[in-house]
Amino acid sequence: MTIDGLYEEHEESLQRQAFRLTRDTDAAEDLVQETFVRALGHRLLLAQLNRHQRLAWLRRTLKRLFLDRRAERQRRAALLEVYGREVPAAVDPEEVDGVDPFDLAPAEDRELLEMRYRQGLSSVEIAAELDLPPGTVRWRLHRAVRRMRAHKHRFL
Repeated sequence: MTIDGLYEEHEESLQRQAFRLTRDTDAAEDLVQETFVRALGHRLLLAQLNRHQRLAWLRRTLKRLFLDRRAERQRRAALLEVYGREVPAAVDPEEVDGVDPFDLAPAEDRELLEMRYRQGLSSVEIAAELDLPPGTVRWRLHRAVRRMRAHKHRFL
C-alpha cells in the first residue's frame, strides 16, 4: 500500500465528505490534502489495516482536522471579540504607540503566544514542538494573556 494508491482509492470519497463539512471547494481540498499528509506519518499503521479500516481512519482524521480548524476559528473570533472592543475601530494598529501587544508579555511566554495566536497551533502542537506537557503550555498561555490584559489601557 502506497500513499499514491491510497489517494487514488479514497480521494473522491474524502473530497465529498470534506465538501459536505466545509461547503467550500478550496477548504475541502485543503482538508483532503492535510489528511493525506497525516497519512504519510502513519503509513505503517495504514498498511496493517484492511481497505474499510483505512477509509475509516482517513474519514476520522479528516473530520478531526475540520473540527480542529473550526475550533481555531472560534478561538480567534473570541479573542478578536475581547480585544476588538477595547481598541476603537478608527485607531490604526500601527499608530498605537508602535507597541506590539505580544512585546508586553515576558520573553519566556512570547514564543508561546506567537505560536498560539499568530501561527494558530493548538496547545498539544505547541507542547510537542517545545517538549513540554500540554497542561503547562495551557497554564503559561493563560498567565501570559492575563499579564497582557494588565496593559490594555495602553491600547484604549
